[in-house]
Amino acid sequence: MLWNRSLVMRDLETGSLWSHLLGRAMAGKLKGKELEIIPSTITDWKTWQLAHPETTVVMLSRTAREFNRQMYRDPTKFVIGLSDRNTAKAWPYDQLILQPIVNDRLNDKPVVVFFDERSGAAVIYDRRVNGQTLSFVLREDKVVDEQTGSSWNWMRGEANGGKLEGEQLAPLTGVISFTKAWEVFHPNSSYWKAAGN
Repeated sequence: MLWNRSLVMRDLETGSLWSHLLGRAMAGKLKGKELEIIPSTITDWKTWQLAHPETTVVMLSRTAREFNRQMYRDPTKFVIGLSDRNTAKAWPYDQLILQPIVNDRLNDKPVVVFFDERSGAAVIYDRRVNGQTLSFVLREDKVVDEQTGSSWNWMRGEANGGKLEGEQLAPLTGVISFTKAWEVFHPNSSYWKAAGN
């Protein structure tokens, strides 16, 4: 089923209808209840396996004929968004192509968005480590923080060299969405733009 042109899930126990973008029951016995949203990543297998070589795979029956990076061939159609109860912000894919590392904020929370055009992967982390707010840049094909010069695996959110080696950024629950769906479900959302746009 669809609601506002977006997928509706139904739980088997109560028959309640859930918005997958909001994680909230929209109708039924559990109306108004919210699911715990956990961070996830949409990417291709090659990119994931390079970042997580220890990964195992669950093979499920196919529900679609094709799902690959060609899905994102029109970057104007997609955003990665983040919301809390009162505020929402989205980072459009076409803007992330122009600036694939974004040091930003959602309310008082400093966040960093990493984007990889080749795989279509976008992830968001809290950019505070041990009480220090970091700013990330790309230097010689490596993601580093400007404060300590430590290098980072952007997909894992983990420092893999330098003073902060072994430290971990806290992943945030960024939601990859069609731009139009995000606009419908978060009408007051702000939208980030790359410098000069």
